[in-house]
Amino acid sequence: MEDAKLLRLLHKDASAGMEQLMDQYAGLVYAVVKGRLAVTSYVSTDIEDCVAEVFCEFYTALDKYDESISSIKTYLCVLARNNATDLLRRRARQYGEVSLDGELQVADDIDIESELTESELRRELIEAVKALGEPDTSIIIRKYYLGESSRTIADALNMSVSSVDTRTHRALNKLKNLFGGEK
Repeated sequence: MEDAKLLRLLHKDASAGMEQLMDQYAGLVYAVVKGRLAVTSYVSTDIEDCVAEVFCEFYTALDKYDESISSIKTYLCVLARNNATDLLRRRARQYGEVSLDGELQVADDIDIESELTESELRRELIEAVKALGEPDTSIIIRKYYLGESSRTIADALNMSVSSVDTRTHRALNKLKNLFGGEK
């Protein structure tokens, strides 16, 4: 939906407008937040909370939004990046502080080994997805990282929906076998 129509809907029927806004941009906002928080180990609830905060902030400041300055898409991406950065700063203050000699002081309740293992697994998964080759890499990233539907992916890649679904199924089986899942 175009920005002008979406803004009219938001002003006319806030519930329907927010539903449309989230349907249209939730995947993008999620990707921006997750990308910003990927440098550390965050649970999915932290990411989801941050995404919800972005949409809440957009709605509460709707009257301040100026469509002549930026598109809704751009504005949401900036909000997502800023909110994720704020979350990083809050967590840094909460769990650790930098001492004068440059060493990081970490709270006792953080399991550094499991965080490193999770980070390494995430890196290996990204490499495995890249190794699938095109168009499978694009399909998996669009479907599971950006949250796009099979129809949207099919349109973007000039494929049929059934081809996208078949390639998704085969790629997931390859990844599952690679990571020791059931065959």
